[in-house]
Amino acid sequence: MIFKQLAIGGDRNFAYLIGDPASRRAAVVDPGRNGEMILAEAEALGLDIIYIINTHSHYDHTGANREIKAQTGADIVGYHAAGVDKPVQDGDELRLGQTRLSIIHTPGHTPDCICILAEGKLCTGDTLFVGKVGGTGFGTDARQEYDSLHNKLLALPDDTEVFPGHDYGVAPVSTIGHERQTNPFLLQPDFASFVQLKRNWPTYKRQHGIK
Repeated sequence: MIFKQLAIGGDRNFAYLIGDPASRRAAVVDPGRNGEMILAEAEALGLDIIYIINTHSHYDHTGANREIKAQTGADIVGYHAAGVDKPVQDGDELRLGQTRLSIIHTPGHTPDCICILAEGKLCTGDTLFVGKVGGTGFGTDARQEYDSLHNKLLALPDDTEVFPGHDYGVAPVSTIGHERQTNPFLLQPDFASFVQLKRNWPTYKRQHGIK
């Protein structure tokens, strides 16, 4: 599998190119607003983009969708979101030749959040960062995120690599095992403690020297 993390600007956004080495078919995950860079990278790698996958519908992840679609004819993929060509749901699979992409629905940051798993590499969008989690309120959305993290992502093998949607954490890449052992949000013993940390995150960051 061809897998490339791209720092595309914006609010420290990451995009990802995932390609099948035999067919040269590819998907771009979260193109943000930098279609020019993504198209150039795909051309340099000899990849044909057939899917534009959005981990959620916020514009900082979707801004270049139409530009890339116009150049490649790729289908825009999202979780039952308006304006997509191919709606997906939890457990669906996309194919790039012999390379398979599994869709994991992880609501919380937004109701339409998804993660994409490909050969042990997990694009987590704004659900899970390195040492942090996605922003929510303190009610139903926080509960959804807590359940997504514990019931979906922490159910994956520890060696699953984590590739977030922004360079917000202490590193640009991690593993599920490392996050399980070190991420303060995942270390909380219950949902109430998880929400309490969200409420007090600015203070916690200052106390622990987290940027």
